[in-house]
Amino acid sequence: MCGITGLLSFYSSVEESIIHLMNEELTHRGPDGEGLWLQDNVAIGHRRLAIIDLETGQQPLCNEDRTVWITFNGEIYNFLELKHQLEGYGHRFKTRSDTEVIVHAYEQWGDDCVQKFRGMFAFGIVDLNLRRIFLARDHFGIKPLYYLITKDCFAFASEIQALRKLPVTLDIDLQAVDQYLWLQYIPAPKTIYKQIKKLPPAHYISITFDGKLSLAQEYWQLRFNPDSRRTESEWLAELDYIIRDSVQKHLVSDVAFGAFLSGGIDSSAIVAYMSQLLEQPVKTFSIGFAEAEFNELHYAKISAQRWQTDHYTEIVYPESLDTLLPKLVKHYGEPFGDSSAIPTYYVCRMAREHVTMVLSGDGGDEIFAGYNTYRYWLAWLNKEEIPLWKRYIYPLAQKLKPGRFPPRYANLEGWFHVITQIPKDVRFQLWKDEYHNIVHQPIDSFWQLQRIIADYSWSQKAQYIDLKTYMPGSILCKVDIASMMNSLEVRTPFIDVNVMEFAATIPESLNIAKNDQGKWEGKLLLKKLLSRYYSQEFLHRPKMGFSTPIEEWFKPSGSYRKALEARFLDKSSRLSQYFESQALRRLLSQKRAQPLWLLLFLDEWLLQNT
Repeated sequence: MCGITGLLSFYSSVEESIIHLMNEELTHRGPDGEGLWLQDNVAIGHRRLAIIDLETGQQPLCNEDRTVWITFNGEIYNFLELKHQLEGYGHRFKTRSDTEVIVHAYEQWGDDCVQKFRGMFAFGIVDLNLRRIFLARDHFGIKPLYYLITKDCFAFASEIQALRKLPVTLDIDLQAVDQYLWLQYIPAPKTIYKQIKKLPPAHYISITFDGKLSLAQEYWQLRFNPDSRRTESEWLAELDYIIRDSVQKHLVSDVAFGAFLSGGIDSSAIVAYMSQLLEQPVKTFSIGFAEAEFNELHYAKISAQRWQTDHYTEIVYPESLDTLLPKLVKHYGEPFGDSSAIPTYYVCRMAREHVTMVLSGDGGDEIFAGYNTYRYWLAWLNKEEIPLWKRYIYPLAQKLKPGRFPPRYANLEGWFHVITQIPKDVRFQLWKDEYHNIVHQPIDSFWQLQRIIADYSWSQKAQYIDLKTYMPGSILCKVDIASMMNSLEVRTPFIDVNVMEFAATIPESLNIAKNDQGKWEGKLLLKKLLSRYYSQEFLHRPKMGFSTPIEEWFKPSGSYRKALEARFLDKSSRLSQYFESQALRRLLSQKRAQPLWLLLFLDEWLLQNT
């Protein structure tokens, strides 16, 4: 796990001091060393967190004749198989690193090399023969990759703040701000700046040395294609094999490692397989809160005791927010509204005191239909669990105000209603008059999914949208930044090409269906598999999720309330440049805390960057 940078100047040679400054901004991602390579108008840089091949894995790294150079962030889990295959084609290796495998794979297969990799990756390759830079990002967006384009230069980096070191003018994209208030993150390819883009997951892009930028190309898509031929016992046997294989592949490391253990189903599954594969006890790490309804430490303890792990815990208190918020804002680089970044940071900090790499259970909810939103949506679609008055009032309200009450039973529009953080009408009232036009702008990357999901079942539609948007934009971004702030590598065995492609063939009824109480419940096949290790009470309890008690912290009598009011209502507040003070007051008077967290993060970002 590392930090990568690159710079291409269209009219002059690159100064080493500039690429070094970019690299320095990513020291936390790679505290074990720095590497630079420059030639005329192109340069790449690297900050290393050594995980594999500790002695000879330094970067940037090149091929034998020094015409292909790479800076790489991530891990390729099938690199040994690919190395053997490439040796058969005549390639010779000087290191034991997965980085060199990428170089030779690019030499052998060109742009198509990305289709060979099983892992998490973001890399930049300088090809002196073709006189171009080639960038690629992994299938699911586990590793970030940002790029900047102006009339004078092209640059890329693992984090936005590295690109801010360039002597260029950056303009805030207010439409991206509105999308942030809508979704709690800015979806790819947008960022907070007009000049900076995110390379979407499963895409690559290239630019010639004279500045001709290609369109981003998608090299892989997940497809839901349920297979009805297998029996349930066959599904369980195959799922057991697939997860075990993925966990084993993700354990390849030359440094000490452990696992996050939230107490939920997914992290408990990963710990179960790690414990069976390893001879020594797994080191596990859990975060809790003083507020009981947000604390799963009891369940984490059950799993830790079941597998006799070396278990570490910590409690997060709201007082920590004062010192942590500025750090989070700096490292995320743009507004980011998932408040679980707070406990994620602390669990990463605790883990880094003991290990350099951990496995996590991220991705289990998306691929095995575990989120509460899925079952809520299915209940709505089947007109269940809905108060009788809503069954009659909502259709009427929808006709009178379709913007405020979208059709819940529609396709993508219904799902938008489920995932919206601040509704359109509230955002419209929030923005000052001169910015109202941005509220009505659609998110193109979302609507492009409509064609793909047309024939999917209802839960598969929701899963697919989350896999393509929420998972990379929120979940994976949150974990990458919080872990890299602490120089910790996080690996995700569920977010793996083999696991995902297999899970996409599982019939919907095996993942999500009504339980014995007549309620919709997700992750049923995974829970049945894990019943070998955990009790029914443990597996079928109400889902809590890895969330933060901001509702408690931000309520009128809460510990952080006065600070919120002071920041939002101050006439010199950065928020006052864009938002109506009366609308801010109304949000402060409401019970929902999520809009307040979104605005707090945005306010701190504006304070640091404008």
